[in-house]
Formats: sequence, C-alpha cells, structure tokens
Amino acid sequence: MFLWRLSAADHAERFDGGYGMLYDGRWNTRGRPITYCASGPAVCVLERLVHIKDASALPDDTMVVQYDVPEDIALDIRPLEQLPPSWRTDADGTRSIGDAWLDGVSAPLLVVPSAVVPVARSNDRNILVNHRHPDAGRIAITRIEPFEFDPRLFEFA
Repeated sequence: MFLWRLSAADHAERFDGGYGMLYDGRWNTRGRPITYCASGPAVCVLERLVHIKDASALPDDTMVVQYDVPEDIALDIRPLEQLPPSWRTDADGTRSIGDAWLDGVSAPLLVVPSAVVPVARSNDRNILVNHRHPDAGRIAITRIEPFEFDPRLFEFA
C-alpha cells in the first residue's frame, strides 16, 4: 500500500509526527506525534484546498511525498458507517477517537474517511500514522517530487 502527503519542500523528508506535536487536527489534540496522509494524491489536494482561502497562501515549493507501507502492517479501519453522524463537524468527537487510538498504540495506521469526500466504501480516505507505534518506523519514503496545483482549481465563479 502507498500513502501520500503534500508538504513544503523543507518538511518533505520529515516523517516524525511533528505536525501533531504542534497543532490540533481533526483526529488529534496537540502534543501527539501523528502524520496525516491520504490514499492518493487527489485526496491530498482536496484536503489542502479546503484550508486555503487564497491561492497565494500556498507555498511555491509544494512537494508530493509517497510512502511505502509493508503489507503486514496492522490497520485500524474506521468506516464511515461506524462514525457518529456529526463526525464532520464535531472536532471534539473525532479528536477523542484519534487520541484514544494514538494513546492505545494498537496499530500504526488509522484509516478514516475523508471529510471532504465522505462516501461510504470509497477508496478516498485519510490514513494517519502513529509515530509512537514501533511499526511506524517500517514505513518508508519512496518518492518526493515537485507538485504544482492546477490554476483552474482557483477559478471560482
């Protein structure tokens, strides 16, 4: 399995969960080492765009990072059908789920639906890495390359 992430060039080679140490996310509270990845580059783009109000805020040096996950690594999968109805708007609820997974160190990967593409049984998912789990160290960067956003993404009617 491959994981994907968009990153500024100066952070592309980092894979240590630093984001989660500094910031709250949909699935974590600050102070926990977590890396947010996706099942494909398109999901990464959508997840990034929902946080951008102005295209000039995007870094000029965006990179797409691909990770290889060994086939025997355990996954904790949370299908859309098993999440509370308010999961897309209830940050405390999703953080509680994610923090319990992070603190339990039961699996290195948590597979969750994308809030941007909330379609049951879709392959478009977010995959979170718990850097406290020993198997997280077996996930390897296999490719880093420049990424340019298509300017049409910013041509709003």
